[in-house]
Amino acid sequence: MQKNNYLGVGIMAKKTKFNRFFEYRSIKNIYHEFKGLCFLYDWLDTNKLYENQREKYKLVPCGNNPIKAILFGPMAIGAVLSLLLLIACVVATYSEEPFPWWLVVLTFCWNLFFLNLLPITARYIPDRVMYLDRQNQTVGFTFDIPGCEQRDDLGNCCFKWEEIVCRLTSKMGAPGVMNYFPEISHIDQEKYPKTIVTGSVVELSANPVHCYLLWECYVRFMDLSKPLPDVPVYEQHRHLDPITAEFDKKNNRPSDFWVDFSIEQQIEIRDEILEDAFPFDWLKGKVNDEITKPWQHWKAEPERIEQLTWKYKVKRLLVQLFIGFP
Repeated sequence: MQKNNYLGVGIMAKKTKFNRFFEYRSIKNIYHEFKGLCFLYDWLDTNKLYENQREKYKLVPCGNNPIKAILFGPMAIGAVLSLLLLIACVVATYSEEPFPWWLVVLTFCWNLFFLNLLPITARYIPDRVMYLDRQNQTVGFTFDIPGCEQRDDLGNCCFKWEEIVCRLTSKMGAPGVMNYFPEISHIDQEKYPKTIVTGSVVELSANPVHCYLLWECYVRFMDLSKPLPDVPVYEQHRHLDPITAEFDKKNNRPSDFWVDFSIEQQIEIRDEILEDAFPFDWLKGKVNDEITKPWQHWKAEPERIEQLTWKYKVKRLLVQLFIGFP
């Protein structure tokens, strides 16, 4: 029998008590319209398959492939060249020595070359990803798990959702302060140690609230007795999930409700929910009713939608030219 210790260190229950979910997403993402000097910018989305099927898949970050660390080397070199160029410009103001134009050419050519090489290399180096499959009720891995025999629709190793657990683990941080982490894995960690993934929380904290919120988010996504949570991240995919589509039709949900919410306004809503999470009694507190009709709680302010200004474009170009970052 599993031991569920919701506030201590142990396996967390597969249930939701706080029932306040919010994942923000810029639906009118105008920033992607301006690619600057990175002509293959769209290739950077290596998880496009999962992004395009949000009603089915939910990603659990596992950290980047170690090989990808090599890709940041050219950026570091480009940043050093840009620093040397800046120093050369300062020296040129009082020195009679010829200005090193070769350094200008080298810096910009280096950064522009690797700026457009990065999307190509990123496309062919696979990410390390754990993903939840809502439809098939499985959890898959894009990397090899020794001993795993079951395969999913994508040909990856997978396990049944019922075999996956989350342990609330802790580690001593500052003197006398305990930090908490959500550790997601197969229930048999000894047999499948490679499945252990530390959930991505906001920060190291002596308060495990972020761990509870993250796990409830995953548990709620995999609950086929309910529609997808009504949050921005699923706005453009709700009609693709039969349970969600039926629920929305029955409740006369406004079409594209979250489209006119700016990122700034969405973050405010997220912070509002987070404020309620800290005082919540996660052990004995009364189970909250889920907000299934957000249009009765929040109103969009379309005038706050982000604009693609010339200042943003200039900033983006300078970053690309002097650092080589897309």
